[in-house]
Amino acid sequence: MSARASAPSSSAAGPAPVSAALAAELRVGRDREARPVWRRVPGFTWFLLCFTRELILANVSMAKVVLFQRTDKLAPEFFYYDITGLRSFEIVILTHCISLTPGTTSVEIDDAETSLLVHGLDLSDSDAVCRSIKETLERPMLAWTR
Repeated sequence: MSARASAPSSSAAGPAPVSAALAAELRVGRDREARPVWRRVPGFTWFLLCFTRELILANVSMAKVVLFQRTDKLAPEFFYYDITGLRSFEIVILTHCISLTPGTTSVEIDDAETSLLVHGLDLSDSDAVCRSIKETLERPMLAWTR
């Protein structure tokens, strides 16, 4: 899916809130046997290290934008991030990580849970941002959750 694709169709009820997705995941549970804890701990540690690194880099980048960049040079933009194949719990974790990282905010999950609408404050290349999210947040998260 292209990062600048048209908006996904929504039902009249609108998109499901993130908290509803988390509640549904917790009610349904996992449909497969969970990996042992000793195999998940290294993945969780890796995820925390990757997220911490991204959080620090985003804060430094945001400080540079605030202190040195003129507001007329900012390029705020909405873009879609493909979340096909992620479970509801993983989508919740990913949306929170994106929103906690300065400069980006998760806005909406479509009804089919296939794309996530994200807003970036200073976005020159949305495809590069999508690749960055996949490599620095999604892959480490999957090492922990699967």
